[in-house]
Amino acid sequence: MPISEKNWEQIRRFWGDTSHVTASPNIPYCIFATVNEDGSPRVAPYSSLILGENNQGFYLDHFSQHLTKNLDRNRKICILLLKTSKWFWIKTILFGKFDHAPGIRLMGTVGERRKATTQEINAFKKPLNKLKLFKGYKPLWGVMKHGRDIFFDSFETVKCGPMKYIQTI
Repeated sequence: MPISEKNWEQIRRFWGDTSHVTASPNIPYCIFATVNEDGSPRVAPYSSLILGENNQGFYLDHFSQHLTKNLDRNRKICILLLKTSKWFWIKTILFGKFDHAPGIRLMGTVGERRKATTQEINAFKKPLNKLKLFKGYKPLWGVMKHGRDIFFDSFETVKCGPMKYIQTI
C-alpha cells in the first residue's frame, strides 16, 4: 500500500515518539531484509533506524558486511518494525484483540553508503549517553561513521490470523 502523509505519521508514532528504537522499550530493534547474490533471503537486526519526514529514514551502516554488499548490488529493502513489549502481547492474549497492529513492514530503496553527518550520529547516540561509561559503548556505538538514507514507498501492517484490531494504520 502506498504511504500517505497520515500513514507516515502513524508509522512514526508506532516506531516511537523519539523515532529512536533504543529509547523505546516496546520496540528495541527492527529487522532489515535484503537478498543475497544467490537469491536467498538475508535478515539482520538493526537498532539505528531513525524515521524522518516525507517517508524517509536513515540508519547507521556499520556492522553488517553482508547487508552492505547486498544493498550495493540491489537497493531494495524491507524493514520489519515489530512490537516486542511483553505487556502488549499479554494484553492481546488476555483480551483476544490487538490495540493496534503488532508490526509494520516498510518497503523502499536505500541510497548510497555515505559519511553520516554529526547531526545524524548525535540523533542516534543521544539516548545512549547514559551508557558511555560502560566498556561495551565504544565498540558498539562509538565507531559509527557511515549511513544510508532510505526512501520508503509502501507499507503493510502485520496480520496475525483471526485476531481483531481495534486500530489500524
